[in-house]
Amino acid sequence: MIPNSPGIEVGMWAEGEHLIVVAGRDAVTAGISVATGDAPNLTTNKLWTKYNYDTKGFETTSVGWLDFKSLRNTFGQMPIPESSGKTINDVLKTVGLHNVDAIAGQYGYKGKALWSETAVELDGPRSGLLALSDQKPMTLADLPPLPSNTNGFNAMRIEPSVMWVTLTQLVRDGMAFAPPEAAGQTVAMLDNLPQIVGFDPKTELFEALGDITCVFADPDQGFFGTGMGAMIKVVDAEKVRSSVNKLLLMAEQRSGGEFRVHRSQKHGRELMLFQFGPVQAGALTIDDGWLIAGLMPQSVEATLLRIDGKLDSWKPTQLQTQAFDALPKSFTSITVGDPQGSWQALIKLAPIIMSGGQVALREQRIIPPGMDLPITMADIPPAELVVRPLFPNVAVTTSDENGIHITSRQSLPGIPIIGGISEGNGVVTVAIGTALLLPAIQQAREAARRTQSKNNLKQIALALHNFHDVYQGFPAGTHPNEKLKPEERLSWQAAILPFVEQAALHQTINFEEAWDDESNKRAAENRVPLFLNPGSPAASDGAAETHYVGIAGLGKDAPMLPANSNRAGVFAFNRKTSIRDITDGTSNTMMTSEASGQFGSWIAGGSATIRPLTKKPYINGPDGIGGPFTGGCNVGLADGSVRFVSENVDPVVFERLSTIADGQVIGDF
Repeated sequence: MIPNSPGIEVGMWAEGEHLIVVAGRDAVTAGISVATGDAPNLTTNKLWTKYNYDTKGFETTSVGWLDFKSLRNTFGQMPIPESSGKTINDVLKTVGLHNVDAIAGQYGYKGKALWSETAVELDGPRSGLLALSDQKPMTLADLPPLPSNTNGFNAMRIEPSVMWVTLTQLVRDGMAFAPPEAAGQTVAMLDNLPQIVGFDPKTELFEALGDITCVFADPDQGFFGTGMGAMIKVVDAEKVRSSVNKLLLMAEQRSGGEFRVHRSQKHGRELMLFQFGPVQAGALTIDDGWLIAGLMPQSVEATLLRIDGKLDSWKPTQLQTQAFDALPKSFTSITVGDPQGSWQALIKLAPIIMSGGQVALREQRIIPPGMDLPITMADIPPAELVVRPLFPNVAVTTSDENGIHITSRQSLPGIPIIGGISEGNGVVTVAIGTALLLPAIQQAREAARRTQSKNNLKQIALALHNFHDVYQGFPAGTHPNEKLKPEERLSWQAAILPFVEQAALHQTINFEEAWDDESNKRAAENRVPLFLNPGSPAASDGAAETHYVGIAGLGKDAPMLPANSNRAGVFAFNRKTSIRDITDGTSNTMMTSEASGQFGSWIAGGSATIRPLTKKPYINGPDGIGGPFTGGCNVGLADGSVRFVSENVDPVVFERLSTIADGQVIGDF
C-alpha cells in the first residue's frame, strides 16, 4: 500500500515465465483473479479483437490502446472541485474529447521498413480541438516550392479562420470552469481584441490566409537547423500585409526599444528582419501567394527565388517516391524526414562525447582515476557505414467518418526538428539551434524583468505620493528616533508599507526600536515583493532585502543637508521633503533608483535604503546605484514617472538629477 494514498497498492509476482506488476485500488486481488481465470482477461476486450497482432500487410511486434470510452463511463460524472457542479464529462465536452472512444496503435515491420498505424476512434460529430482535424485532404501537388535538397518538412491542411474561431470559442467555453473575475477579464479581453490590435483578427488576418501550412528545413541557408522556415498560403495579400504591419508596429511601440523591425526590398517584396535587443533573429515577407518566415533572412529570400523560378524546388527522390507509393496518396498532413543526417551527426560526435565523458567521469570521481570504460573510440563504427542503409521516413495523417488515422514508414526513428518524424539537420540541431537563439531568449527575458522592475518603481512612487498627500511630505529617509544612529533606525520603506498593501506587516513593526532589534526580527524576515527587482538575485535567508533605494543628493554628507542646499536630494536622515521643496521640478529630480552592489534590508535605515552620489561612475559604480540590466538602470522621478537612464549618461546631468534645488538646467538623459 502506498502511504498517504487513497488505498492505492502496488504488487508484483512471478506468474510462470512472466513478471506481473499491478497498481491501483485492490489491484493485487484483481490481478490474481485475472491470472486464475476468475475474471475476464485482456483477450475478451473488443479492442483486442480489433487491434491485435493479426494484421494484414505488415508484421506486428507490439500493440497498445487506451479504452477512452470506458474511462469516460467510469469517471465522467466525477465533479471538479470549485467548479459549480461541473463534471469531468463537462470538461471533455468543452475541449471536444467527449466522443473519443479509443486510441490504438500497432507497430511492426513491413519489408525493411518500420511500420506503424495509429487510430483515434470517434463516435459522432467533431467539436472543440478535434474539429481542427476535420479538414479536406491535400496531396503532394498542394505543397509550396520547397528547397531542392530539403531534409525535412511538415505540411498540413488547416483553415486558419476556422482554427481562430475554434480556439477562441474554446477559451470562452473554458471560462465556465474559471473563477468569475478571471473569466470576466478573459472574455472582455477577447471582446476588445479588435480595438486593442486595431483590426478584427478573424476577418482581417485569418480569413485572408489560405489552408496550407508548411514548415521546412533548408540546409543551404543555415547550419544545425538555423535554415528552418515556414510558409502559409495567402488568399488576400494586402489584408495580411496590413494586419501584420499593425501587429509589428504595436510590438515595436510597446517593447521600449527592445524589439525593432528592419525593412528592405528583396525581389520586389518587402523583407522584414527582426531585432530583439542587440540580437537579430527571424525574418518575414508576404508574397502574393505565401507568407514566408524563417530564422534566417536567407531562407526567406531563397524561397522568393524559388517562387520566381530562379532556384530549383524540391522534387521527390526515388527513395521518397517508394515511401509515398506505400502510403495514402491524399492526407490532411504529411511529415517527411531523412534520418541519415541526424544519425550521421550523432556518430560523428560520439568519439568526442566519449572522450570528454570519460574525463568528466574521472574528475567527478564517478569512476576511479585508473579505470577505463569497457569500450573505446575505436569501437565506434564509421558514420557512413551506419547510415548507408537508411532511407527517408514518411508519416501521413488521414481523416474519415470513423476518426483520425496516422500511418508511418521509417527506416530508423530520427531526432525531430519540425515535428512528427522529421529529422531536419541532425541530432545537434536542437542543442546548437537553441544556443544560437539563446541570446534572443535572454534579451526577451531581460526586457520582461526590466519592465517589471519599472512597474515596481512606479508603484513605489505612487505609494510615496499617497504618503505625501496624507502627511504633507515624503517620508524622511529614516524614521525619527533620536536615541538611534541613522543606520540603526527604520527606513522610509517601512513607513510606506500601508500604501503598498502591507498594512498588516506595518502593524507588526516596533518603530521605537532599532530595525535589527529582537522585536523587529520577524518583520524584517518578511519579503516585500514590491521591493524585489526580478532581475536581481534575492538572498535565501536572513533579513529580507530591498533592491531599490532612495536618492539622497550629491556628496557623502548629502543625507544630512537641509532641503535648501544645492546638493540635497529627496531623502535625508533627519528631514522630510515636500513637493514645494523640489524647486528644480519633479520631472527633473530623481527620487528612487534600482540598487547594485551590496543589498540591505528593506526595514533598515542608512545606506541600505538611501544613497547619495559620491564617486564616479555613478551608475553601477561604488555608490551602489544601478541595476542588473544591460546598459543602465531604471530611476523613479519625483513626478511619479520612471525612466531608464543609460550608464553612459553625462555625469553632470546625473548629478543635477540627484538634487532637488540646485537651479541648474538639465540636458537630455
